[in-house]
Amino acid sequence: MTEAMSATAIDSAQNLAGKSIFLEMGARLGVIELLMQGEPFDAEQVVCISGAKRHFVDAYLAALCKLGLATQGARPGSYTGTEALPVAVNNCGYLLWALQSCAPLIQHPVQFANDLPGSIDTYVRNGEHVARTSKWMGATDFYPHAEKEILKANPKKIIDFGSGTCGLLIRLLEQLPQATGIGIDLSAGACQKAREIIEGKGLSHRIEVIHAPVESLIDDPALLTDVDVIHAGFVFHDLNPTQSQVLPRLLTAIKTVSPQAKLVIADAIPDDEPWENNAYSLAFTFLHTHFMDRKFPSADGWRRLLEQAGFVDVTLSKPGLSGSRLIVGH
Repeated sequence: MTEAMSATAIDSAQNLAGKSIFLEMGARLGVIELLMQGEPFDAEQVVCISGAKRHFVDAYLAALCKLGLATQGARPGSYTGTEALPVAVNNCGYLLWALQSCAPLIQHPVQFANDLPGSIDTYVRNGEHVARTSKWMGATDFYPHAEKEILKANPKKIIDFGSGTCGLLIRLLEQLPQATGIGIDLSAGACQKAREIIEGKGLSHRIEVIHAPVESLIDDPALLTDVDVIHAGFVFHDLNPTQSQVLPRLLTAIKTVSPQAKLVIADAIPDDEPWENNAYSLAFTFLHTHFMDRKFPSADGWRRLLEQAGFVDVTLSKPGLSGSRLIVGH
């Protein structure tokens, strides 16, 4: 590595670390979600949401402006996000998921090596933090790809598995004025926040939010009726497809109840090569295998799962996320 290349790498690492610190603070202050909505907001709103004193909020927002992630609006005390913000959120999401969301795991490798089931029960990750940083990783690396694929179908009814705060559904319905959506998520906090955002955007009559595990649809698939598109963003690998029949049963339920549905999945494959350029994929696979008792299907394995459930024209493409695939079945 040349001296110039080494300096560039160091600079990138330092900047990524610095931005990650500010974005993590911003998430806890409620700022990042406001910025990502793309509409102007006042510093006083942040004070009301977070309870932090105004001088601190002003200093924090000034720092984001220096970083080029926010800009002051026309109205004094107002701010909006910049075009650089989603890229920073996406890139910092990797670091924050790896080192903060997964901290309870990577801090106890010996315990997991010697007693995997017991360690899984003992060293538990913060589910809301995992969900948020997972969402951040896809801000530019896979959500736009999935969104484009969904829009191709011009759907009238969409269901999003693992919908979080329903950001994807909101963006889709803003572009599809005749469509309705259903978001289903395991996090009660995310569902409540989604309802608040949806109400604020005047979309409560078009988006229904369900607090439930996705696998509950196997026994009660009524929500799948007449759905045109089903999206699952990094949800299906947690159903442990290689060691149980949960995912095959869910795919069969989807095909039975909504035979016309288009299935759009963003998910992982194991150890994406070349490894020297996909260190994140290698680490992602290792953590899920040795710390979470999960095993990913290969690219061919994903194709077989969908085809065995009755889906046809199954395609796999590679979005920006290391080790990920966008899997589409009809």
